[in-house]
Amino acid sequence: MKLILASQSPGRAALLKGAGYRFRQIPSRVHEPGPMAGAPLELHVLELAFLKAMTVARLHPDAIVIGADTALIHGRQIIGKPGSLASACRMLEQLGGRRHRISSASCVIFPVSAKDKKRRMVRLVDTAYVTLRKWTPGQIRSHVALTRPLSWAGAYAVQDSTSAAIVERIEGDLATVIGLPMRSLARILSQVMKP
Repeated sequence: MKLILASQSPGRAALLKGAGYRFRQIPSRVHEPGPMAGAPLELHVLELAFLKAMTVARLHPDAIVIGADTALIHGRQIIGKPGSLASACRMLEQLGGRRHRISSASCVIFPVSAKDKKRRMVRLVDTAYVTLRKWTPGQIRSHVALTRPLSWAGAYAVQDSTSAAIVERIEGDLATVIGLPMRSLARILSQVMKP
């Protein structure tokens, strides 16, 4: 059975590949709307995962399609990628010493059923908690100069060994922090295919 990851994320691809799955990577390239005011941010992440999966699934009715989205949430706000190195430093100072959460969602859309011509769908979301080290502004500037903070939400990435030096503690599944709720996702995929 064909498996498609509707994401261009190298981290998500590495997680699936590391779990032994063979798949094609086809980015959805959809416009991602912002969260609705007052709605739970985890619901927003789930909706984006669904949107990405459905966009690719329409073009590949014979495949299992996985859409995914991840958000770094601090308080009631989603923190995106910094726009500059100065912004990256400010983000890391703001997050330093404080616990924030990372929610990763997946939407798995199965092939069209020959029996009723419908597609089955499963949505999953998992949340992990991350605490960054409380570094001085000088330490943060040195760290930012050595990493690629403009590539990552919150200006850091646990899957990059240099960037991960700023991480003090992770509570929850590391795969969720990287971008896929792998424990739940593997259970769903195991019902229809083997890695």
